Amino acid sequence: MRLTKRFDRHVTLIFITTVIVLIITSYFTFNKVIRDHFNHQQQALVPLLSLATNEIIRPLTISHHIAKNHFINQVAQADTVNIEQLGSYLKGISDAYGLLAFVAFEKHNFMLDSDYKQAPLTSERAEWFHRLKGSEQEQIADIGNVENPHLYFDVKLRDAQGAFLGFAGVGVDLDHFSASFSTFRDKFGYELYVADQQHNITITSSSLMKTESHHRKDEIVNLTSLPWFEPFAAQEKQGRSSDMVEVNGSQYVISKIAIPELKWHLYLVAPPPYKQSTYWQQLVSTVFVFLLVILALYFAFEYKNTAFKHDLVKDSETDFLTKLPNRSFINWKAEDIRSKHRFLSVVIADIDKFKSINDQHGHLAGDEVLKVIATELSNSLRQFDVVARWGGEEFIIMLPDTGRKQAFEIAERARQTIASRQIRLDKQSPMVNVTLSFGLAEGDLNVESLNDIVKRADRALYQAKENGRNCVVIG
Repeated sequence: MRLTKRFDRHVTLIFITTVIVLIITSYFTFNKVIRDHFNHQQQALVPLLSLATNEIIRPLTISHHIAKNHFINQVAQADTVNIEQLGSYLKGISDAYGLLAFVAFEKHNFMLDSDYKQAPLTSERAEWFHRLKGSEQEQIADIGNVENPHLYFDVKLRDAQGAFLGFAGVGVDLDHFSASFSTFRDKFGYELYVADQQHNITITSSSLMKTESHHRKDEIVNLTSLPWFEPFAAQEKQGRSSDMVEVNGSQYVISKIAIPELKWHLYLVAPPPYKQSTYWQQLVSTVFVFLLVILALYFAFEYKNTAFKHDLVKDSETDFLTKLPNRSFINWKAEDIRSKHRFLSVVIADIDKFKSINDQHGHLAGDEVLKVIATELSNSLRQFDVVARWGGEEFIIMLPDTGRKQAFEIAERARQTIASRQIRLDKQSPMVNVTLSFGLAEGDLNVESLNDIVKRADRALYQAKENGRNCVVIG
């Protein structure tokens, strides 16, 4: 029992140590999860920024293609315009690229788009034309169209001498532009801001700017009004173009990329990892796996602990040679029998002239005899009877709720079986016969102890020896 308790303490110590190691390991694992998550986000910025750039540069390139087209230049300088032919060309561009194509000719004082919508340049709808005509830039991005806001990419048309002819370009639906980033925004929690040289927001993925008064003069939002911009600009001056900014306890991860073609900048604003859903998904899954490991480890230890104790008890209460229970087990079993049964018959069996077997054939031959006798006694008993090695060449049999007459029959049957059995001690020795003497005693467990019954069975065994051996005597 002391060995078992010591083992329990050792297992508990091992388990606690393992848990501590797992906690420490998980701490570093969680840190790694955070780092990996952050790195993963940074890696995701590359295709996201590439997508944002493509959504802007691609339309601008198409606008240049229209502006440099020989047909458009000819129409801009011609005396008359075939509206159907021009509209068909613009419709072809729109169908090919999925964009709204347009031209605005100063000489002809009108603008036309791929939906065949036409308006004079003197109308309110053409306010942008006169405003952008005076710009020093050859290519300009501007938001317009009150009813259906678009981001227009305007490229100036010029003749061979460089004289201004008008504008050509394409328009991108702001909803389409925003949808292009929805996957990234939903997955990573990014917000996208595109701003011009004056830090005016031209487009954002979160809430698109309205276009009122033609050029949304009353709706312009500047980056400086956003809480993260000033701290980020200050850090940028220190050479950190992508960093984490903290404002009034709120943290932002800012990334910035230039769009030199328009002299714009694109800003990607993300919350810190611990405020993003993917972080918590990773964390929860990691904690869940960690708990499963802990539970699995606990049950594994419990299983091993129980199995070891069972084997330990079994080994400590089993005779090594005969594989029968030993005296220690009998003492425990007697208490179990007392709790369940009132009457008990005890049989003590002793191998006759066992010393002579050891003297003539050696101790290994004696061991073989003991093993054979143990097997025969076990096979002669009922399932609930108990046979054990009592010591030396003696065996004890406990027969619960069995009277002396029935116990005598069981013992006699075992005696006859063994007496008729020939045992080969080794390959060189001839077969030998072995007999047993049996002493039997019956007792009331409410009145007597196991020792009292065993003493009477012992006296009966002595009497069997006196009666010539190989017999059963009831005491």
